[in-house]
Amino acid sequence: MSPPVPLLALPALAALAGLVIGLWTRRVVARHTRAEGGEGGEGVEVERHGRRPPAGAVEGVTAAVLAALALRALWPDAQVWPDAEVWPDVPGTEPTPVGRAGELLAFGWLAVVAVALSFVDAAVHRLPDRLTLAAYLGTAAPLAVPALADGRLGDLLGAGLGGLALAGFYLVLFLVNPAGMGLGDVKFAASLGTALGWLGWDTLVAGAFLGLLAGGFYGAALMVLRRAGRKSEIPFGPFMAVGTLAAVLLAR
Repeated sequence: MSPPVPLLALPALAALAGLVIGLWTRRVVARHTRAEGGEGGEGVEVERHGRRPPAGAVEGVTAAVLAALALRALWPDAQVWPDAEVWPDVPGTEPTPVGRAGELLAFGWLAVVAVALSFVDAAVHRLPDRLTLAAYLGTAAPLAVPALADGRLGDLLGAGLGGLALAGFYLVLFLVNPAGMGLGDVKFAASLGTALGWLGWDTLVAGAFLGLLAGGFYGAALMVLRRAGRKSEIPFGPFMAVGTLAAVLLAR
């Protein structure tokens, strides 16, 4: 069943909000892709590994991601699985407006910060601690609202364990191959795992798998095109974010 017509405008409003928020996100990206040594002690933007984001790219991606999340939350018929709930809820309970708001705030915040981290990582192959910490706190704290308001303490526990599990998984990858994975990826995984764990272990596994699959295909394509070698550095943050978004949108 489709939502009331007025609700159909919400994804458009989310996209508009994303364009506005994207202006701030672009400033965050610029700040974290600067290198010290400019005149007057100010930073000078540099292209160390990749290119600066094209005009409108940060804003456009932020708008698209927020619109997709709004559509996913409001329109069950838009899901790949038509018989699924909007987002998994406790059987026999109806989510309260306060609980739903807290849930959407958590996922929306993570989406915005993940966009910033993805562009920064693509440019300078680095996931700043300040942003990964903000992503984690801004995701975990709002989820306590639906946990208390809607009696979803079990889901909150799953979110915490999910963050630990995905961060631990990426820590193992880092220890096995430090050249291919950084500690920033491990810290970013804690935020992504928290969001995925809130939706369930199946979603957590799917998000981790899709992220690795996307990164693997990208690396293989670069090698085929001879634009990278086996030891070349590849920014993995964007693929972690893409895998998480895909898993959230496809969650049963």
